[in-house]
Amino acid sequence: MPQDRNARYLLVATGTGVTPYRSMLPQLRALHAERGIEAVLLFGARSPEELLYGEEFRAFAAAHPWFRFLPCFSRRLPEQPGPDDRQGYVQQSLPDLLPDPARDIAYLCGNPAMVDAAFEVLKTAGLPVPHIRREKYVSSR
Repeated sequence: MPQDRNARYLLVATGTGVTPYRSMLPQLRALHAERGIEAVLLFGARSPEELLYGEEFRAFAAAHPWFRFLPCFSRRLPEQPGPDDRQGYVQQSLPDLLPDPARDIAYLCGNPAMVDAAFEVLKTAGLPVPHIRREKYVSSR
């Protein structure tokens, strides 16, 4: 990340694929201080109970206006959804972020089907392939 020259990171995850982004929070904070980056975490879970580190990401977003946390629930929304809670899959919400090839780098981590679908959405939006970084997680269940 330090050698990147983008203005915004689009971090997209499902399930345990969000774990690397949690560890990136200090680096994102440093990059914001250094060069003013913004970051958006679009995180997919089936239900509120499966939203790993959800409260931690919400607190980070509340403390850092340049960071947005957008949870997507594919099966069941929280009883009282927050203003950034979304229904559906992350790849369905990705176009709402208006991916911009001139300023964005995207990281995709999680379910292989999501990674492939989000990759196609970002390519269609014009992001160059080197600006779309992917890691697929496969469950052993």
